[in-house]
Parts: sequence; C-alpha cells; structure tokens
Amino acid sequence: MRKKFILLPIYFGFFLILVTYEILNPPFSTDAVKIGDYEVQISTTPTTPDVGKDTKIHFRVVDQDGNQVDKFRMGLKIYFNDQLEQSFQPDYYPGTWNLDYIFQESGNHVLRADLYDLKTGDVNSYIFNIPTLNLYDSIFSVLVLVGAAGAGGIVLAIIIFQKRVKPKYR
Repeated sequence: MRKKFILLPIYFGFFLILVTYEILNPPFSTDAVKIGDYEVQISTTPTTPDVGKDTKIHFRVVDQDGNQVDKFRMGLKIYFNDQLEQSFQPDYYPGTWNLDYIFQESGNHVLRADLYDLKTGDVNSYIFNIPTLNLYDSIFSVLVLVGAAGAGGIVLAIIIFQKRVKPKYR
C-alpha cells in the first residue's frame, strides 16, 4: 500500500521548490549592476510589465558600501527593436528615481542608463533589459500555476479522502 505514495513527496517537493523560487526571484522584476563607483538597482511595478498599462520603473543608486546616495545624475534612453522610443535628459535625483512609463509593444525593451559621476564628471552607461508581455501572456502564466496547484489539490484530496476498502476473500 505504501508503494503507491512513494512518489508523492517528490511531486510536492518539486512544486514547493518551484513556488519558492518564483517568490524569491520574480521574473523580469529586478536587476542591479555596478557602474563605476556606484551600484544601480532597477525594479518595475508590476513585476511583469503589461503592454498599454502604466509601469513604474524604479531606479536606486547606492555607493560602494551599499548606502543610498544623497544625489545622483542620470539620463535614460528606451529602445525597442533597436529604435529609440523615448529619451529622458540627464537630471539630478535624490537617491531614487521613479519613472512612470507605458510600454506600447510586447517584447524586450532595452533601457540604457547613463550615470554621471558627480566627483569626476565621467559618464558610465549600462543596458537593462525589460521584457513586456501582453495580457494573454500574463493570463497564460497564471493559468499554468493554477493548473499545477489544482493537480496538487486533487492528488491531496484523493489521499485524504480515500476510502479504505478491504478486499473480500471467498
């Protein structure tokens, strides 16, 4: 009887690891890179930007010790299919910069951040990739997770509510 359930811990362990990974590493949401003497951190809200909907792009600049800087100067260019969609002229920001943007196309958008070193005046650039999805891609991802959870629930219900039937001997 116990041989039937030997694969259940492996089955549930797989989904537990998958869910834990997805929670700790949300897709498309964050990136960080050292540029010169600073680290630029980027994240988006929502974690997976949707086409045609407002997306907040968050920039945070920290120094070598991991402390947020008081002020930085940054410019930004947004590209799609190697064509410039929008450019933001360099300006001064107080440690963080929250940008509202609406992506018009589904696919990979390239953000080129130009960080100006306030001490030396040097310009350091880095490219961030921001994939965007249309509504149907988002729905598909949610349906896959719901399907996996439903399958796990069915197996769990079978185990919990299984009737023990004794074989009849003649």
